[in-house]
Amino acid sequence: MRISNVEVKIQRQNTEKDKITASKLFTSCLFSNVFMRASPFIINYSLFIILSGFCSCENNIDTVNLITAKDKTPQQTEENATYVYTDSARLKFKLQAPLIKNFGGKNPYRECPNGMNVDFFDDSMHVSSHINSNYAIQHETTKIMEADGNVVVINKKGEKLNTEQLFWDANKHTIYTAKFVQIKTTTEILYGDGLESNEDFTNYTITNIRGTVQLNNSGSN
Repeated sequence: MRISNVEVKIQRQNTEKDKITASKLFTSCLFSNVFMRASPFIINYSLFIILSGFCSCENNIDTVNLITAKDKTPQQTEENATYVYTDSARLKFKLQAPLIKNFGGKNPYRECPNGMNVDFFDDSMHVSSHINSNYAIQHETTKIMEADGNVVVINKKGEKLNTEQLFWDANKHTIYTAKFVQIKTTTEILYGDGLESNEDFTNYTITNIRGTVQLNNSGSN
């Protein structure tokens, strides 16, 4: 009986395939055995990492909530309060409010939820201008106060500014707004879309004048 070359080649190929299959099977079993031995440690470690991360996130959220709650809780509340500010022993301005709330945190501020009045004084200790509003908040870091709601400014000449929002920069000694303004003098009423002025309200510029009304009675208020 003769075995052809083709049959020999086929037998060799089948043998090689069996060797490769056996090798893969051995490797797979070995890997599975090692993994099964190591898996409890891997699973426990992974679970520890996940739980640690969850607890860390939960702690961070609690910390943020605690800080936020502190920032929203006034450190001090004063009724019928008066603040007097001096420079070189000279009275510069006086702030009065029925209620003042002082807040701490990274950006401390003072809030006047029921309105406020500010009087500015000149070197002769006379009132040079006056501001009042329905609400105000003053940021301690920037020294900028924002007045909102029925804001009224009156200077020593009797000129009167009406607007709904006004900013006062105590460092630069300026007041300004981008809201609609009405300025009433002894001779006319001016309307505009904004204003910049010194805090005495004696040197002001209207951003965009909308109109002017001349008053017939120069002594009217």
